[in-house]
Amino acid sequence: MRSSRPSVLLCDGDYDNTLAIARELTEDLGATIVGAGTTAQSRLLRSKYCDVGRIVPPAADPLFDSALLSVIETHRPDMVLPIGYDSMATVQEIRSAIPDSVALSVPSPDAFEAAADKATTLSRGRSLGLDTPADHSAVVADLDEDGRPELHDTLPFPVFCKARRENGHAATEPVEEPAAFWDTYDRIKRASSDGDVLVQEYIDNDGITYGCGMAWFDGAARLTATHEELRSVPRHGGSGTQLRLSPNERLEAQATRLLDDLDWRGIALVEFKQRSDGSFVLMEINPKFWASYALASRHGYRFASTLVARRLDLDVEVPIETPTARGEMLFPLRELQFTIANRPTESVSGFASTLVTSSAPWDVDRSDLGAWLTPPATLLQQLPGVETGSDIWQRRSGGGDDGDGDGERTPSTLRPVTDEPARAETETASEREPESISTNLSVEDESPENSGL
Repeated sequence: MRSSRPSVLLCDGDYDNTLAIARELTEDLGATIVGAGTTAQSRLLRSKYCDVGRIVPPAADPLFDSALLSVIETHRPDMVLPIGYDSMATVQEIRSAIPDSVALSVPSPDAFEAAADKATTLSRGRSLGLDTPADHSAVVADLDEDGRPELHDTLPFPVFCKARRENGHAATEPVEEPAAFWDTYDRIKRASSDGDVLVQEYIDNDGITYGCGMAWFDGAARLTATHEELRSVPRHGGSGTQLRLSPNERLEAQATRLLDDLDWRGIALVEFKQRSDGSFVLMEINPKFWASYALASRHGYRFASTLVARRLDLDVEVPIETPTARGEMLFPLRELQFTIANRPTESVSGFASTLVTSSAPWDVDRSDLGAWLTPPATLLQQLPGVETGSDIWQRRSGGGDDGDGDGERTPSTLRPVTDEPARAETETASEREPESISTNLSVEDESPENSGL
């Protein structure tokens, strides 16, 4: 077993759930955090829990894979931990180019694809006897080919439209009336990654979604936390803004059967809705850390630390903490952002009422306010003078040269990062003396090769 503190590269430094994970890894494992964000002002790069910050393009940018490999080659972390869907998908694509000395805890390519394709997820669930929403996608596809005739007697409204493939953001919307169907369908189609849209039975039952978070290794679920989303943005389902832990053996058994069938490894959130008769309906698998992860982490479900400790065979007992069965949390900044962006349909008074009527703690870490109060990356990137990771890496790859003479690299042409040192210095961050590791944020906003731990 290893006793030295690990170095962990955290992707998705723009996300608030990455802040919760950075804090967790620091507290539990004394980890050295290498943070990747899309600007120097990214949340993680402003956090006191980030030891070294690197600016990279957004995970959906074609240059992200080359940038991520460059960061791996320069810093040689003990482990790479993708947080969001796009970075998880990129790691899947480049995993053969990542050196064996850098650990991952991700599902197999086949399992990841089955989770990313929601139609495949539901098909696997049905084969196991799990209840799934009635699907009208084939009927709608035929109607689309037939010139989109009137729908009054064709579909059982209300229905629910969603992108077939996971794409890192909410592309879902209920449709109450036939007159609004095709406009909504086209809107979801444009927002989807491949133009495929699922049209399903709409299961509302007060709008509550149930999520079963799991960490899998050695062929079994080693840590499980189930929550209810009492309030979310968008309102019909998305990122939770008011949640409570809600252990449920029946639901957890269904999630276990599904992930076991996929031979899952790593992190996942299996989502369900509940019918009015109390039965659960499988909705999807999120093959990533979920947006409301802070609820689990704050109440002792230390998924990230457990995965890192187990994968690196650290000399710590796992699971890391003793979880508490019950707990609730508010995510006020996420709620406020949605309220402002959707006025006048959302009211500030309604937002304030939610905060006043609940005694639940907030997800905000008051000891790290500089990071938590940083505006969203989508806003920062619009400000004058803010240089983004895309700007930096486009400049480096200009003229077909990314600085290594290879031109712009794609997943099919990526050359593996070798285990030979990029510099004369060969030790990883975890092997260095603590005093030699920078405790101040060091953001490379010029040449992404001029940095090392």
